[in-house]
Amino acid sequence: MNVPTLQWHERLYHRDALRAGRYAALADAEGFDAICFALEALGLRLFGRKKNLGQYEQALAALANASVVLSRLSETQPGRFSTFSALFAVVKKARNDAMHTGVFARHATAAAIELCIGLEEALMKEQQLPRQAVKDFMVKSPVVLEVWQPVAYARQLMLTHSFSFLPVFKDGWKLLSENGLARYMLASKDWAGALARTIDEAAQELDLLEATVVGPTDEVQKLLADDQGKETRLWLVEEKQGRLCGVLSPFELM
Repeated sequence: MNVPTLQWHERLYHRDALRAGRYAALADAEGFDAICFALEALGLRLFGRKKNLGQYEQALAALANASVVLSRLSETQPGRFSTFSALFAVVKKARNDAMHTGVFARHATAAAIELCIGLEEALMKEQQLPRQAVKDFMVKSPVVLEVWQPVAYARQLMLTHSFSFLPVFKDGWKLLSENGLARYMLASKDWAGALARTIDEAAQELDLLEATVVGPTDEVQKLLADDQGKETRLWLVEEKQGRLCGVLSPFELM
């Protein structure tokens, strides 16, 4: 089966949907359903007619052939990488089993995440002009801390989502780092009090970092060259009106 030609904006849309489902599954096992919804939406676009997930397998498999991980490496290194068919079979079985729990649920979620990573790679293999702008890779609608929120909330966000940095606007855009938060908590003699303070009240002890602010149309290669050797690896993407429209880290560039 031939894969329909997807416009670049369609590739980004479905890539972002798979990515969002993957992040949801990492944060909460219930996020497995979000991955299924993203797979079904992509399958519908590729197949062209409304069907169930299982009936989209051939269309999704054709797309998966563009992924090095799901095609070549799954054959040459089967101990490290799974084939599309193996991953899809697990996800389809879990999708059809409304009561999946325990070990199988964790296995299904892991398979779904691996499948997403491979399909995201396939979607980004654009055959036309190379896309290297920040807007093509950034995470949209980023989580932003407010200065009035307690440190406890920042800690919860970092632990729940494995964030290394959180943006906060205080006299310009700053970053709260996991390193800064850890040092702040360990230095405190009053754990409850330290958690209850607002970001604004604890700003000096939290050692907020100056953020690198970029635009959506900036070139990724230039950012990497300009920031070579810097410790902070998170760019905040700001629109003309000063609104934060996204964030970009090396994680998204992989």
